[in-house]
Amino acid sequence: MPFEKFVPAKKATKAQKAPVVKMLKGGQISFNAAAYEQYMKGATHIELYYDSTSKKIGLQPKKYKTKAAFKIRTVGKGKATYRVNAKPLVEHYDIRLEEKVALTPTWNDAENLMELTL
Repeated sequence: MPFEKFVPAKKATKAQKAPVVKMLKGGQISFNAAAYEQYMKGATHIELYYDSTSKKIGLQPKKYKTKAAFKIRTVGKGKATYRVNAKPLVEHYDIRLEEKVALTPTWNDAENLMELTL
């Protein structure tokens, strides 16, 4: 009987995760790799904005440091989670957080920023 060549099937690619952003109790903003790739596109820093009327936080990605920018840090296994220390913003606007809150990010083309509704 002749040999038959075995060719393994291609591994299924991982399902693409939805963008997830969380506001942590201590004032950190945490987002997964999908949110970073979709909205931050290689940014190293973020400028923060707040609309007290609509209770929205805006994150404007920057590829460089500015006077008002906060550094994006990678954390966790595989560095697949990104965090920004927004504690100064939370304290300044007296935003009360009892526990971490999952938020759905949206993109605002007019302002060129990711919006998070609290």
